Formats: sequence, C-alpha cells, structure tokens
Amino acid sequence: MLKTLLATLLLAATTVPAAAGPDFISVTPTAKLAASHGVRPILPSDDVVFLNASAALLDSAQTQIATVAHWMKNNPDENLVLEGHSNSLGSPAYNDELALRRAQAVRSELMARGTSPERIVVVVFGEAGAYAVPSSTDRRVVIYATAASTSSIVKASSQRGQPVVATWTRKGAQLTETHGLSVAAR
Repeated sequence: MLKTLLATLLLAATTVPAAAGPDFISVTPTAKLAASHGVRPILPSDDVVFLNASAALLDSAQTQIATVAHWMKNNPDENLVLEGHSNSLGSPAYNDELALRRAQAVRSELMARGTSPERIVVVVFGEAGAYAVPSSTDRRVVIYATAASTSSIVKASSQRGQPVVATWTRKGAQLTETHGLSVAAR
C-alpha cells in the first residue's frame, strides 16, 4: 500500500505543470493549516535578473514583466517600484549607471506592455548593499507594487540610508531626484 501511495504521489507530481512566474493573486486554501487566508490579492514582488555587465532583458524577464503588466491592468490603484541593483565588480560610477540602465530596461518593457509611466518609480541603488564578493544575486531589478504615492515612495527610498537616484513621471514630465550617486539619471 505504501508503494502504491508513493507511486501515485510521484505520478501526480510529474503530470501537474509548474506555474510560470510569480503568483500575484492568492487562491482560497482548502487546508486549515495554510499560511495565509488566501482572500486578498498578493502584490507583485519579483527579481528580474541580469547577466554580468548587461542590462539586456533575458527571456525569463520578458515572462516576468508580462505577468506584472497584466497584474497592473487589473489593479489600477497600485504603483510599481523598480529597484536597480548591481554587483560590486567595476567602479561605483559604472555600477550606478548599469543599475539605472537595468531598471530603465524593465520600465521600458512595462510601458510597452501598457503600464503607464505615471505608475512606475525607478529607484537606483547601484552596488550599495551588494555583497563584498561579487555575486550574481546582486545583478537584478526588484519589482514590487504598492498603493503608496510616488512622493511617499521617493521619500521612503531616500531615507533608507543608501545613495539613491529616483526617477518618476508626473503629468508627462520625467523627474529625477539624486542623493549621493555618481551618475545623473536621464
């Protein structure tokens, strides 16, 4: 009986396809021991990763961004924050610029998929907070959604105690606030 149960579980695990990308909407759980109530939307939170010294979007990033753009269409009261990061290889100026280009690449793709630029805030941290030994996990843009206003996002980002460049769009004009970074956002 144990062998039959094990075989059934293994077969079930191999025939159910894994969901691609993050799950932004929770489902009502059937188990009493579920970690969440599953009755409220889960806000997007995801890392878009990059190759070393690159701001080019990978195929996996395209899928992630498409999922986020779809979520944004269904959640018009939310804004997105794109945090640009780099590892510690290269000079701080290079890494700041690279992190900015990465975040702008994600922003451009989101806009191409219908997300309004007025709902996207780009915050660049460059290599601030990166591991001392260069790590691939530092080459990323972190995406998360929030109901906070653009000004609240910019203020909170600048108070994190790290150098920051924040860019956002208001009434069609792109605005930039710089705090100690060696690159000026465009």
